[in-house]
Amino acid sequence: MAQPRGSARLLALLAALSTALPPAGTITVSMKTKPVIASLNDNTSIACQIHGYDTPVLDISAMGVTWSRKTSNTDKEETLLQFLAGKSTSYRLGTSISMGELIRGNASLFLPKVQFKEAGTYKCKVTVTPSAAEDTGVLEVVAQPAVNLFPEEVTTESDKEKTLSCEVKNFYPSSLNIRWVKVSKNHQDGGVTGEDICTGTSVENEDGTFNVISKLRLQPSLQDSGNVYRCIVSHKSLQNNLLLNATLTVTAPKSDLGTLAGTCVGTILVCIFIIAVVLFIYKKYFKKIPPNVIAFTGNVEMKHLENSVLYCQISGFRPKRIMLDFFLKKHQQEKEKIYSWTSIQQDTKQSSEGTALLQKFRDFQFQFNLQSHDNGTFEVSWTIYVCPNVQEHDQAELSLEIGHEALQRGPIIKTTLLKVRAEPDLDPVLCSTDELKLHERLTLTCRIHSFFPKTIELQWYKDEQALEESVTSEGTKRSDGLFFCTTNLTIVPKAEDVGKRFTCKAKHRNSHLYKESSWQLENLVLNPQVSEIECDPTIPEVGNSVTLSCKITNYYPAECQVRWIRDFEELGNAAFKMEDIQQNTAPNLHHKASRITIMPQPEDHAVTYYIEVTHFSRTIRKAYPLMLKGFPKVTGPVSHPNDVKYGEPLSITCEVMDFYPKDIQVQWLKEEDEIRSDSFMEDLKQDSKGCFHTSCKLDLTPTALDYGKKIVFRVKHETLTQSITKCTFLNLPARSPTVSEIRATPAQPNIDETVCLETCISDFAPKDIKVTWYKDWTKLQEDNALNPQIARNGLCFYVSKLRFSPKASDNKTSLICEVTHLATHRCIEKYFELKLRGFSTSTGDLSTLTTNQNHKGSLTNPRSSSLERAPTLKIQCLTNNPKAGENVTLQCFIYGINTDNTYVSWYKGRYPIEGGIENTDYEDKPGFTSSVNFKTKEDEKECKIRCEVVTEDETFEEAYTLKLG
Repeated sequence: MAQPRGSARLLALLAALSTALPPAGTITVSMKTKPVIASLNDNTSIACQIHGYDTPVLDISAMGVTWSRKTSNTDKEETLLQFLAGKSTSYRLGTSISMGELIRGNASLFLPKVQFKEAGTYKCKVTVTPSAAEDTGVLEVVAQPAVNLFPEEVTTESDKEKTLSCEVKNFYPSSLNIRWVKVSKNHQDGGVTGEDICTGTSVENEDGTFNVISKLRLQPSLQDSGNVYRCIVSHKSLQNNLLLNATLTVTAPKSDLGTLAGTCVGTILVCIFIIAVVLFIYKKYFKKIPPNVIAFTGNVEMKHLENSVLYCQISGFRPKRIMLDFFLKKHQQEKEKIYSWTSIQQDTKQSSEGTALLQKFRDFQFQFNLQSHDNGTFEVSWTIYVCPNVQEHDQAELSLEIGHEALQRGPIIKTTLLKVRAEPDLDPVLCSTDELKLHERLTLTCRIHSFFPKTIELQWYKDEQALEESVTSEGTKRSDGLFFCTTNLTIVPKAEDVGKRFTCKAKHRNSHLYKESSWQLENLVLNPQVSEIECDPTIPEVGNSVTLSCKITNYYPAECQVRWIRDFEELGNAAFKMEDIQQNTAPNLHHKASRITIMPQPEDHAVTYYIEVTHFSRTIRKAYPLMLKGFPKVTGPVSHPNDVKYGEPLSITCEVMDFYPKDIQVQWLKEEDEIRSDSFMEDLKQDSKGCFHTSCKLDLTPTALDYGKKIVFRVKHETLTQSITKCTFLNLPARSPTVSEIRATPAQPNIDETVCLETCISDFAPKDIKVTWYKDWTKLQEDNALNPQIARNGLCFYVSKLRFSPKASDNKTSLICEVTHLATHRCIEKYFELKLRGFSTSTGDLSTLTTNQNHKGSLTNPRSSSLERAPTLKIQCLTNNPKAGENVTLQCFIYGINTDNTYVSWYKGRYPIEGGIENTDYEDKPGFTSSVNFKTKEDEKECKIRCEVVTEDETFEEAYTLKLG
């Protein structure tokens, strides 16, 4: 037999699985050494036990089983069943493997209604990746004989010949033994001479069984009356021999009249026998016989868009002519004929009607086989290949009508109801945060989609441990008739959970096959708490040992890097010590203390010592300025107000203390430029110890020119070997520009008349901008090195102008001014439609100008706008009363384009939303919808959501503010 279709592909998948999965224990397979003996038409199982796996149960999604058979009539192996990764494919009607038993290592093959031709050697091949094993067993099919001994009571005259017949019927195999035994009146067994026994040869029946008759000739005397003659049958199918007895009664001879009467009776019996033979031949070879029908066996419960197979068998009919029509009645629709066939079409060709129907109903394909038998009957078997669709075929009624001459009451009609099921698909499990922290709650989300019917069972596992009872969920229906839903799991991770795999499993209620998606907990982190640096003694002096210490507590895992830095010079590991400390906190957390001991010199005064603690890509830095006794101390700078704004006065103050003598120099700088105006120093004051102190202040009004600038305060004193420097940065925000509409002078120029186009660019910081002018996307002018002015509000403004002499062809030309602000990555465009004097216009307003402003979030493609009509985007929230900490679904309607060559991204703030995005085209108009499902944070009151649509030529976006309860 040829290899089943798809077998090679399944074997290739098994090989790929064996290389992709982690190694398991080496398995073995065992089958019974003695042959399995099954009776004809009985159901039987062939055992195959798997040993050597090292898990409580087998993972059937990572294993394969192949059953094959080799009979005595052929040397080729015939594949009966293949099981791979949870999917079973049967190539012999009715064969199956129990999933419940398979996970416990029992791969036994179930064979219903076994036939003689199925006797042979069976091979069970098992792959539990990466290990494989196989074993063979023998199946013998037998049929028990039916034995009839007649007559059971034998009455005859003495010295008259009498015959006993022992008829054995319907046995298989043909090897059988018949013995005759005589039991006399005194209960003594006696043999029967061979010349009195006549045993015929075995005769084969139509069904493959055999019949045989053995006869015993008797010529008894009166002394033999009361003897018992026994027929003993031995056969492979019998555990014990079959015994049938006949009792002999011998009478004295009768007169000749009785003989004559017997002769007449015999003649009559012979006539009856001849008539019976004629009737038998007629019934067996010439009588019209209606068909026996076995219809629609196989996969009546089908999977969405996966090929399924149904079988029909019509047998034992005569004459040959038979007509078959298949009909399909979809839900709430009329019945339609999907295929027609008759046996008079040269046996193997389809009718023109059948061909036309196959073109119309492509989801159904038919394959038939017509056979004739020696007794003049016929058999036709059909294989129906179905590729079902949930919307069209679920609950559809498939029927077969059979027409034949022997059917006096009309055609036979067989019907089955199709059930189509779509197994769920699971998206990757998503985590609510990228920063996995110890003892902080996180939520895992898994989207289950493309399943049918809508009810589904869901369960979460941590490794093999079920975390909660399975729940039943009802999905939301999509436009294609399938369903989807989302399930969440909230956990508080512990240190022992690192490396654990959290799995979401989903299945239909009556299914044993789970689909699953997993997420592994890795790099669980609790960042350390770093204390301020402590100095011992609190007032350090030159020449005396000083210890700086810092505590690093409550972190996990233990890997942690510590660096000590003196100003900008890193101190080596030998310069400081690390030691464990005890804290009354949660178990599994780590705590350390770091110390560094120095012998300060005068040049160490006002030097800042830093400790940097790096833990899993996060660095925490603490600083300590070393202020030695007898040297000036500087605190600050302090800004007032704290919120620095453009154009509003700002004061920066530094305190200088504990210096002697009183001569001291202070200096304010912006970057490296000294600020000579607006700086003040208060009069010196002397404390009880004779040391002096003062306060220094700098007043300034920040402008756009101060963006990113550093303010420096520097102190010089005769006790210092180097000056003390304190710095602060003006934390001024970058501001994108406001661009006015383009103004033309004159508004409606003549041909070749110079027109001046100008636009005002204002309220931006810092000053770096680029202005480019275009005519229908042809560059006319570019201004890079600009020198904008400072307005009263402290921000920059600039007027960009373009002088242009239009030609006649420039009427209704679009002139564009593109303003690019580098710091904010904003690109703003303004459009002006040039209308020349003397040209007619449909509006009648020659000075009409149109403008359009398009703000972009990226400078990579500033020419992506178009003057043609852009698609319309509109966002709405599908979740009623959205709340913080819960899942929310938004939908964006995009009118004017479809999903072909289109990429849709959703953003929450600056960050993209990964997963949970689904796009669906409209059926009756250009456009599509894009929906996104995500979980909000518990402390959020509102979210800035943005949908970005990218085509081959353009980019569009729409923003939405999500209010949360």
